[in-house]
Amino acid sequence: MRKISKVCILMVVLLIIVGCGARYNPQTRMYTVYGTSQLKLPQGFEKIGSVSVSVLPTVWESGAFPYQTFNTTVFGDGEAYILSQVMRVTGDRYFFRPLVGTGVSKWGSSWRKNTYQLDPNNTSLEYRRYADYIKKMGHQLASGYKMEMYDRLIGRKLVARVLVMTPDAVSGNPPAPQAKELYTLEMDDFMAR
Repeated sequence: MRKISKVCILMVVLLIIVGCGARYNPQTRMYTVYGTSQLKLPQGFEKIGSVSVSVLPTVWESGAFPYQTFNTTVFGDGEAYILSQVMRVTGDRYFFRPLVGTGVSKWGSSWRKNTYQLDPNNTSLEYRRYADYIKKMGHQLASGYKMEMYDRLIGRKLVARVLVMTPDAVSGNPPAPQAKELYTLEMDDFMAR
């Protein structure tokens, strides 16, 4: 029993070190989104700050409203921005459905990639909150953005996401969807079995 306790303590310490260690390596310009999921910051991008935004994923249960939060770190270079985000399902009741879409290898990990158009002046509440935060921090926004979205599911309870926003008013990509169009929560009925 003592041996199991020591192993459990060691596992917790390792989890804390991996999940909460230094998030940015200035020599390589690699920033840890979560665990081993990283992104490489291009030259010129500097940290602006952090913001948390609540979103409502789709739920396959009538009357359920399990709001989730994207904890976001914002990096900027002029009117270009990179948002590093993590959303963890709160509570034991729900989990994310697997993500479907085109997979790419980027920054040493596998991500789902989609490209969208984002108009900061005419968008959903979620993206408007990111735009408002950037403006509040004293930075300028372009009239429109080509937004590359990289996301990946880590386990069943966490989504890591990177938004790369490049000024481009007329890219012709579809508009950026809301979180409820991208992420679906299901009820974990394990307790009912």
